[in-house]
Amino acid sequence: MIRKRIPRQDDRIILELVDRLLVPFARKTQPDIRIDLRAIRERLKDCSTFVSASGGRAANGFIALRKQREAMYVDMLAVSPRAQGKGIGSRLLEHAERQALLAGRSEVRLWVDDVNAKAQSFYTSRHYIPIQYNETIRCYLMSKQLE
Repeated sequence: MIRKRIPRQDDRIILELVDRLLVPFARKTQPDIRIDLRAIRERLKDCSTFVSASGGRAANGFIALRKQREAMYVDMLAVSPRAQGKGIGSRLLEHAERQALLAGRSEVRLWVDDVNAKAQSFYTSRHYIPIQYNETIRCYLMSKQLE
């Protein structure tokens, strides 16, 4: 089940996922980066955030979306290692694409670290293509046109 984020219930799990799965890649270009609950809540403040949870259990993945003028941006997406390979990331990304269409956007964009081959492969297999590279942050901007 995908539902809206409930901050008091979900934010500690989101923090754990970000710290474990996303921050290590960010440290390649920002070695001193630190993340805490307050920083996560601040970052998610301007996002529409959805979590995947099954059977009333704690969240096992999340996606944070940021609506921009030209496209919907996936700000962050992470799935717990023990829940990976079960289609959760795909369902979260499909949910983001539906949200984009509902918001009148025909494109979804996201940044992915150049050293995160697993994430690049995940997005490429879902028809996202790299459209730009930023050397400063060592990330690709990937895009998918929606129909």
